[in-house]
Amino acid sequence: MAWSGDATLITLVFGMFGLMVLGVPIFISIGVTAFAGLALMFGIDQASVDFASFLWQSLNKFELVTIPLFVFAAMLVQAARLGDELFEFAKVCIGAVPNGLGVAVILTCAIFAGITGSSPVTAVTVGLIALPALAREGYPDRVRGALIAGGGTLGILLPPSLPLIIYGVLTETSIGSLFMATVIPGLLLALLFSLYVIFFNRPAIKVRPYVWRERWPILLKGAPIVVLPVFIIVSIYFGVVTPTETGAVAAMYILLVGLIRRRLNLKSILAAAMNAALTASMLLLIFGTGSVFARYSALLQLPQKIAAGVTSLPGGPLIAFTGIIVTDLFLGTFLESGALTILTIPIFFPIARAIGIDPVQFGVIIAVNQEIAQIHPPAGLNLVTVASISDIPLTQMMASILPFIAIEIVMVYALYLFPNLTLFLPNHMSMP
Repeated sequence: MAWSGDATLITLVFGMFGLMVLGVPIFISIGVTAFAGLALMFGIDQASVDFASFLWQSLNKFELVTIPLFVFAAMLVQAARLGDELFEFAKVCIGAVPNGLGVAVILTCAIFAGITGSSPVTAVTVGLIALPALAREGYPDRVRGALIAGGGTLGILLPPSLPLIIYGVLTETSIGSLFMATVIPGLLLALLFSLYVIFFNRPAIKVRPYVWRERWPILLKGAPIVVLPVFIIVSIYFGVVTPTETGAVAAMYILLVGLIRRRLNLKSILAAAMNAALTASMLLLIFGTGSVFARYSALLQLPQKIAAGVTSLPGGPLIAFTGIIVTDLFLGTFLESGALTILTIPIFFPIARAIGIDPVQFGVIIAVNQEIAQIHPPAGLNLVTVASISDIPLTQMMASILPFIAIEIVMVYALYLFPNLTLFLPNHMSMP
């Protein structure tokens, strides 16, 4: 008895995740699954032609140039060791408030996220600098790890968010509008994280206040770095440059700062370029093979079938929305955010449109939800990353990370119930 297309797809999906569990690279797992599905549908010869054609079509998009540019900028920031100045800048700005060093970690993560667009890169770079400082000030291990892991999630949300670039290309949504839509939610999350650290982390730890004679040199040294994320947001809002152009500007700016401060040389620049090329290639291969898999599922009309079924569920749009969030959260515990976006958005996006969610609004909601997945016990990527760069066992961070998860869950539903949190700035920007 022949299997239906849906049954075949479900079997292939289980096989794909099985390959990932066995340690097969994600892009190979997705590519093999997509090719197998096309071969079962059209035969091996036609599948070979279709696979190559779909892969080329998915990667032949100018907007994807943004990914290697911002990845290169992130690698240059690491190579130039600019995180030290950022952390000192944040400490001076926060001052002597209770648990001020913890708040400085959140602020540093927010600024760094506005340069790199990557959660793990933010967690690693800020963690290597801040974890020893937090330990010297008496912060317990569980709190230190949670601060870095939780603050690092802002790397997914604040522009230039790499998952949102992928989302924009997949859904043909303006990347500039998506970047603008993250500003208010990103700042709100950073504020809520900071308020939690100030008022609810006990016992409170006070830091030594800075006198103005000490502050000025630190502020002047950190200002050139802090200017970059502000420039990215303002220039996109007023239509001065496109998101792709800001990637080139960011990379060139960091390169100049690193050279002027004598933190970069030819060897370190070439090493950063090589690391960026490897990382960007991996992301683009995942994007390409994931797009082929999405085309295969579209041939089976799976997104339309799921959207039709979900919209008829009792309980209305809120139940359907919750189903998307829970499924995305579960998968995100095991998948990197870029791969998760590529695999799930072709399925989730038609459902979101069917229940009346704006494409820009939905992109930001998914980004926040993926932040939760990055720190969700037991295998959230940021938790694992922080554990790997420190001597803090992952189990010690699990309880301390729960308040950060709760804050982000509240934010997910706030963004759903109050669309203007995401749509206000895109609706008023000079160039959509």
